[in-house]
Amino acid sequence: MDYVYHASEISGLTKLEPRVSTHGESWVYAMEKSEYALMFLGNHSDLINQIGFVDGVAQIVERFPGALEYGYKDVVGSVYKLDAKDFKAGMTSFNAELVCDHVCAVQEEIEIQNALERILELESDGRIIIYRYPSLPAWMPNDKSDLIEKVVRWAQKPGSTILKR
Repeated sequence: MDYVYHASEISGLTKLEPRVSTHGESWVYAMEKSEYALMFLGNHSDLINQIGFVDGVAQIVERFPGALEYGYKDVVGSVYKLDAKDFKAGMTSFNAELVCDHVCAVQEEIEIQNALERILELESDGRIIIYRYPSLPAWMPNDKSDLIEKVVRWAQKPGSTILKR
């Protein structure tokens, strides 16, 4: 893999700087495919649009009716192409996520005018599978029990606002 991809609602960046996120580490986050990164441009919280990957194909699962539009419609930003050489896998519990601990120069910027429209294009090309509520992939339980574990874990973190959301 020569390149990785990072999505941001901020366009025009020439470099990406590490930021502290949910893992408590200062990292630049990236994905191995541009369509994977695109899914992070909108509101992809597991409570809204849950992201998954099966056999290298990205999947988005709506957690309530209209979640796809709620999370991605009219969202503008960019997907940045970065050199993959310093990115490491296996540093977070999300195995598709890659991280780098220092500033990364942008190799290319792919501007996104409407994240939902681009996601729907990728769906028609077979590069993203969308499960519209109430449809679910085989890897997800029908009773939403997967969310209970996650919310309990998130709520225990200092300063968590998950219960308000």
